[in-house]
Amino acid sequence: MFLKNCWYVAAEAREVSRAPLGRVLLGEPVVLYRREDGTAVALEDRCCHRRAPLHKGKVIGDRLQCGYHGFTFDATGACVAIPGQDRVPASVGVRSYPIVERHRYVWIWMGEKDKADPAKIPDFSQNDDPNWAAVGANLHVEANYLLLVENLIDLSHVAFVHSSTIGSTEDTNAKLKLERGDDFVRVIREAPGISCPPSMKSLGFAPVVDQTKIITFTPASNIWIDIPTRDAVPVEGRNEPMQRRVMILNAITPETDTSCHYFWVNARDFDQDNKARSEFFLKTVTTAFNEDKDMLEAQQRVISLDPQASTVNVNADWGGVQATRMMAELIAAEA
Repeated sequence: MFLKNCWYVAAEAREVSRAPLGRVLLGEPVVLYRREDGTAVALEDRCCHRRAPLHKGKVIGDRLQCGYHGFTFDATGACVAIPGQDRVPASVGVRSYPIVERHRYVWIWMGEKDKADPAKIPDFSQNDDPNWAAVGANLHVEANYLLLVENLIDLSHVAFVHSSTIGSTEDTNAKLKLERGDDFVRVIREAPGISCPPSMKSLGFAPVVDQTKIITFTPASNIWIDIPTRDAVPVEGRNEPMQRRVMILNAITPETDTSCHYFWVNARDFDQDNKARSEFFLKTVTTAFNEDKDMLEAQQRVISLDPQASTVNVNADWGGVQATRMMAELIAAEA
């Protein structure tokens, strides 16, 4: 089961065009396209006639025509034309979904339409704030979305999964500060005196750095990771320690019980106009998140063999456990 009454990322804004885009979200087929004025539309991707996927059709004006038998639907989902007959019954149509385009994403509300409040869209403003340089992409991950939530909240794995990209092999004994509110879970992970992660060496940091990761989760599956890094030892010719801040924005949209869409952004508040720096971060973080993808998909395959197999929780699991409990509580209340 999934939490329906909340905003999810359906697509990056750049993915949605005049050509229909089909995507499965929360177990439901959805088709996205743009009207002539550029406004994005989201409809049920299932023709009411013979259940053909509408993304196999084409956009004509502001309408979407099924590629199988030509049934045509307007942006509200109402059927406005049926080949071979003049009359279209008023009850014929497909579901439409509230969507809002913000922060370079198309956000969709899969639940009750009258509860779709745009004010509740997560703040991913660093993705389009001129004071930040942002790069990002999306990954299709063959694993349950909560496995990815746990992965992002508990960053003790970076010393092992990401030792050649964004992690430090010494980052295994961080000090944790833990907090849970009514609608958030936060883990602050302080790692002083660790070797500089490979991804940060090109910035000119000292060989040893102090790094903090402030990880905040909000339902249904949004995670902000604020990462300030600072020289921990003096560098010859440098009067002040180097300090830099990177933000990782993460939006995870369930596809099925064992798959999800992962939208991520790496944003920085320095070297905003440095294209080479942006290309470096895009390449490095893409490599790192594909390392996560490989591990999570392998984990899901093992879980699927025996979903009831026991697990063990340790101190580092607190954030993931709290987020999972919060989601279970919200889903039960919604049901």
